[in-house]
Amino acid sequence: MRIISGNKKGKKILLPNPKITRPLKDNVKENIFNILLHTKHFKTELEGSNIIDFFSGSGSFGLECLSRGSKKVAFLEKNAETRNTLFRNLSNNFEKNKFQILKDNFFLYDKLNLIIKYNPKIIFIDPPYKIENFEHICNFINTLIKFKEILIILHIEKTRHVYFNNFKHKLEKTYGTSKIVFLKN
Repeated sequence: MRIISGNKKGKKILLPNPKITRPLKDNVKENIFNILLHTKHFKTELEGSNIIDFFSGSGSFGLECLSRGSKKVAFLEKNAETRNTLFRNLSNNFEKNKFQILKDNFFLYDKLNLIIKYNPKIIFIDPPYKIENFEHICNFINTLIKFKEILIILHIEKTRHVYFNNFKHKLEKTYGTSKIVFLKN
């Protein structure tokens, strides 16, 4: 695993215990960023933007955003061992004012307040494949319909059937066992 572009291109990303997390593969990450930079409805300016990375794991997505010029990334990760790896990845590559690591459980955290505080350009949600409360994540995403400028990216397993019909723009891409859903109003 590595940072694929930007001022930290080629830097290695440390990975937490594979029994705890499932890293975002480089080819999937590269495809996500190609869509972000080159697709009409999802084209996003990363430079100077704030990002929120839920279920952040090693921080691969947020690290890539920072390398490409994002202003600040908030990472939410509840597992202490994984947070340690995340902190090492961030502190080895970026100044502390560029990131915030939140040590909380997604299901208990005040996510809407965080969104209001950060005013993010992108929200990346990468839950474990075998997550118990997936409906809660879907309900949360549907509450984001009121935020016009936010792009939501959901990384889930291919076999899940998820419908977000209220968003004006929706794009789904499948890469092996990974399914990426892009949503924007």
